[in-house]
Amino acid sequence: MAFGTFVGREELLASVVENVGAHRLVTLTGVGGVGKTRLAVEVAATIGPRFRDGAWMVDLAAVGDAAAVPDAIASALGINPQAETPMSQTLINALSRQHLLLVLDNCEHVLRAAAGLAELLVARSDGPRILATFRERLQVSGEHEVPVLPLTLDDPSSPAVVLFAERARSVRPNFSLDDHPATITAVLEICRRLDGLPLGIELAAARMAGMSVTDVRDRLDDRFRLLAGRPGAPQRQQSLPELVRWSYDLLDDAEREVLRRAAVFVGGFDLAAFRGVFGNDDDTAVLRALDRLVRSSLVVAEHADGRVRYRLLETIRQFGVDELTADDALDSSRDRHARWFAGAVVAQWASHNGPCWDAAVEWLRTELADLRAAFRWAADCDLATAVDIAAHAGLIGTSANLFEPISWAESVVDAAAAADLPRLPRLLCACGYACFVGRPVAAAAYAEQAMRLEAEPGYESCEPGLSAFVAALANVYAGRLDRYIELATIADGFGGAALAFARPALVDGLQASGRLDEALEVANPFWLAYALWIAGITRSKVDPPRALAAWDEGLAVVREHRVDFFRGFLARDAARLHTTAGEADAALSQFDVAIESFHRAGNIAQLIITLASLPELLARLGEPAAAATLHAAMVKIPASVDHVPELADLGGRLATDGLTTREIAARLFISAKTADRHIQNIYTKIGTSTRATATRWALDNGLLAGTDR
Repeated sequence: MAFGTFVGREELLASVVENVGAHRLVTLTGVGGVGKTRLAVEVAATIGPRFRDGAWMVDLAAVGDAAAVPDAIASALGINPQAETPMSQTLINALSRQHLLLVLDNCEHVLRAAAGLAELLVARSDGPRILATFRERLQVSGEHEVPVLPLTLDDPSSPAVVLFAERARSVRPNFSLDDHPATITAVLEICRRLDGLPLGIELAAARMAGMSVTDVRDRLDDRFRLLAGRPGAPQRQQSLPELVRWSYDLLDDAEREVLRRAAVFVGGFDLAAFRGVFGNDDDTAVLRALDRLVRSSLVVAEHADGRVRYRLLETIRQFGVDELTADDALDSSRDRHARWFAGAVVAQWASHNGPCWDAAVEWLRTELADLRAAFRWAADCDLATAVDIAAHAGLIGTSANLFEPISWAESVVDAAAAADLPRLPRLLCACGYACFVGRPVAAAAYAEQAMRLEAEPGYESCEPGLSAFVAALANVYAGRLDRYIELATIADGFGGAALAFARPALVDGLQASGRLDEALEVANPFWLAYALWIAGITRSKVDPPRALAAWDEGLAVVREHRVDFFRGFLARDAARLHTTAGEADAALSQFDVAIESFHRAGNIAQLIITLASLPELLARLGEPAAAATLHAAMVKIPASVDHVPELADLGGRLATDGLTTREIAARLFISAKTADRHIQNIYTKIGTSTRATATRWALDNGLLAGTDR
């Protein structure tokens, strides 16, 4: 977010910083436009480095449905769905041992949902601290309120006057409070009439580009009328809506139209999106209107990588929504918005499997809030559009660890099947990626149904071989190795572009069955990372140094192109090889990366495999009790034994004084509290991420024998 100078809040900033250090949940309260968001951003910037896992800001303005609040927070933090677990519980599990600051902003319209989730996070987890911005107290246990009052305006040196002068100089560099005796008097009157609200002051000061302070003051006298508010409300709580109306009335017709239309974008927009939704071919006219709106502080322009993206402050956006509603144009605008984003995500999908992968994934990350809003709107009134959004966002998003669209796809798959939509195979294929969020059996059924439909006339399939590949993935996570190889062979048989993803899968299946082969080099970063991972697996048994070199190269690809999906795979298998070679420090470092990656992404299947790989290292480190404990937990999960065959003989090597590993675990882990204390003591050599994540995950999922939960 782009903000101007931080004026008049230094003492308040220090107070909030102190309170965040002392309380798990701090709420900044105050009227809209008073600067709660600006203060929260400054707090996060000031103390974010103190948190091991950083400071994360989640803007809930784009969330129109209270039920989507957990999904929005999870997406912002990179936490994805886990099987049948409610997203609120998934958040609690994922954040339970994270040391981070979570800033929840613009929550008024989803007050109860945000308040309830904040209370749960504080009550059921130890790590995160929450800083929320609301117009009123959340009224939940553990909350500490910090009121954010309007800026003071007692004299010419007051913060309100300083803010007005600084903002005025940004649009008129020669502006001065001393240029005329009447200037400071008029500025003081303007600030008083605007009740010291920073947003109001900035809106008024922006008029200095073409008006004098007396012009602005007189316009306030003539045009600014307070709306009738609730009885007994302070006047400042009633003034902002009419202030926005006043600024809106100063615009010409073209500028008003652009502002109204811009309100349909919940997560911001660029010129191409605006023109696409509303069909305006006159770029110059739109840009001129946007320039005026930016200079008037009604639209924020964010510059990055040589491009400009626009967004509306939530107060302004809600005003625009009200204007669209009054003109009976809101529904039609949302229809156009949803249809355009459906077409846009289809186009991104068509180009993403190649050199454009990076751009398509970055587009999806940027537009996720608008895609979410478009999908939820279309799901109730335009099923075909909803299917296009969910299917293609799911297909692109999985390769970037954005699993939220998979839940969209599954939510409409039955309706799409009943309607027999042409793109049903694409939707089913996206649903097939549910194997990564703990639903491999259902995922396999979805993807194999997509394969069957693709053979029938009247349907639009994904690219050739993809549904077979996804079905192969789902089946291997369901423990069906033979079916994995069979389906990977089918996908590989399509040739052409399918070789890029099918051949590595086939090689993976063959090597897992003891039949070695070579991975095919592929062009785009996702499949390149995949190929390097499989190449390393193939070489690990006969040439460990070359395997590690392939995995190091794969991790370099991951870092360069943000192919986060494979970060955990590469690190985990490198850790296993370092363990075998007796290189404990390198193994610990890589296990840290792998466990954190899979845990944050919600990739349950691979997290299990990674945890099952850890006991061997613990045993080599001279920690047999810890190794036995985790071994006892993991052998209870069939997937662990299937993917980590060395678990079978490790148990015998861990037996101590005639006790089985399960008896050792039962003796050591009498209660969850005792378990946690024990782990903290015996894992002194293990990195923080591995220790906390592995232990807490095992405890939370009831995998440790003898625990008293």
